[in-house]
Amino acid sequence: MKMFSLGLASVVLMLSGCNSTSDSTETAKSSNYRCEQVRALGSNIPKKRCTTRQQRQEEKRRSDALMRDAQIVRSINDE
Repeated sequence: MKMFSLGLASVVLMLSGCNSTSDSTETAKSSNYRCEQVRALGSNIPKKRCTTRQQRQEEKRRSDALMRDAQIVRSINDE
């Protein structure tokens, strides 16, 4: 009897876990999440990185600004 209830409890937990993943997938799609595997410089171990569309746009804007500033400094130093 104890084994039966333990088995039943584990099946219920597994099914509830599967149910929650579909909800999180829908949430990810609706809020424009994107996940990717990235490797840090000097590491071969990939890490999962998830961002929203707004975070990606902000990161691109900052990156573009840094590149623009670096080009301005370089052109001033070359003169």
